[in-house]
Amino acid sequence: MLKDENTRLRVLAEHDWLTGLYNRRAAEAHVDEALLKNGGGMLLVLDIDHFKQVNDRYGHLIGDALLCEAARTLRDIFFPRDIIGRVGGDEFIIYILGGCSQEAVDGRAAQLAERLRKAGRRYGMQWNLSFTLGLAEKQAGDDYISLFDRADQMLLARKKARRARRADSADAGGERSICTDMALIRRELREKDPPKGAFCQDYETFKQIYRFVERGLKRSGQSAYIILMTLTDAQGQFVPLAAREEYMSRLSDDLQASLRSGDLFAPYSGCQYLLMVLGASSENAAVIAGRIHTRFMSRVAPDAGLLLRYDVYPMGELPLQPKG
Repeated sequence: MLKDENTRLRVLAEHDWLTGLYNRRAAEAHVDEALLKNGGGMLLVLDIDHFKQVNDRYGHLIGDALLCEAARTLRDIFFPRDIIGRVGGDEFIIYILGGCSQEAVDGRAAQLAERLRKAGRRYGMQWNLSFTLGLAEKQAGDDYISLFDRADQMLLARKKARRARRADSADAGGERSICTDMALIRRELREKDPPKGAFCQDYETFKQIYRFVERGLKRSGQSAYIILMTLTDAQGQFVPLAAREEYMSRLSDDLQASLRSGDLFAPYSGCQYLLMVLGASSENAAVIAGRIHTRFMSRVAPDAGLLLRYDVYPMGELPLQPKG
């Protein structure tokens, strides 16, 4: 009975409480003992990548379950005589008695990687769980500390090299991402299936575009003109409401057809439209307004009693306040 209790206590003292593998102290002692024997040997040091993020994002219960999965996999893919220990939070060692070929190490690493990926997906992880591996072969005079140090240095070097590759990839990927973002922005900004002719907007949008264009004109010295088209009856009064919608719709169609695609117009009041023509001289602006007038009046019955007046202003020389 006492012997069994002593054995139980010794097992508890040597093994990691979570995974059942050797703990750090026991792993070091058993590797030191194995190094005294004849024959080759190899120490693998394995570190799970970004494990803190697993705990932070998914919780310690999931993190513990993944550590146990890693431990089970290591026991499955290595021989019972090999020494396997958990020597840190997410760090494991495997001492392979007699050594191992690089091909065999790679094969076992692939098995572990696949098991960890499956475990991660099973627990709902959004990225593939991975690890970094360092190794060192037994040399004359080695103890655990010297052997571990060489394997750990390889592990750190591999992590550093991978970070450098990711940084280079991030730089290139950032450029690709920016290009992708710009392509998306361009699609969102671009007018969908633009109609032929001028650009029709509401008055508030017209004001913002006016202010933007006016800024550019101050620097470039180019010209632009505003045309106010006003539809009235023969007495100079606004068209009666019953007929107004039909005639203003006709006028909108004529504006759309007569202006260039780079020009802009917007309703200003119930019987008025504001037009913006860019890169035009005073004479050009007057010709454009006259063309619209002729087109519209040609489609109105002579007895309709309508008048279409137009006023041409250089940009920057008129107040843009809507009429009530």
